Amino acid sequence: MQPEGSIVELCHVVRDIDAALEHWTRDLRAGPFFVFDVPVMPGQRYYGEPTEVSMRVGFGFSGGVLIELLQQTNDGASPFRDFLQARGEGLHHVMPRADYDTAYARLSAAGFKIAYSGTMLSGERFCLFDTFASYGYYTELMEMSEAMQGSLALMEKAHAVWDGQTDPVRGIDRLAEQAG
Repeated sequence: MQPEGSIVELCHVVRDIDAALEHWTRDLRAGPFFVFDVPVMPGQRYYGEPTEVSMRVGFGFSGGVLIELLQQTNDGASPFRDFLQARGEGLHHVMPRADYDTAYARLSAAGFKIAYSGTMLSGERFCLFDTFASYGYYTELMEMSEAMQGSLALMEKAHAVWDGQTDPVRGIDRLAEQAG
């Protein structure tokens, strides 16, 4: 996985995750992608106000960079919905590998506001800083627990041995196959 201070993830927000998965695996040879539904997570906030957002996501590597494809599956207020309405599909956010609290303090001190935040079902905090006007994308921070780092390592391993064609889209339940 990427070292501290580098970009771990690029996220593209899409309207049709199946079409996006086909493009990224067939045309760009990223993957394989591990896909799952994310239910409404506890404590979600949109610019400080409570919201409820569910989504379908796919994660796959391209070289050492994690690609996230994200399709929101409900109408909850979110920067994903805003982005699609204003700009259409495309690069939505980047995630640097950084200590959550240190990066949070740095982005807050620079005057950036939190567009979206919450807690993963496994307990990790996450947030999207609204850096869009300055940089053309949001900036995501995520607490990187050992379990999350382990999952990313398995996805990266799957990419390293993938032939670029066979079984390009898999359920997240198949991630454990990489552990053997």
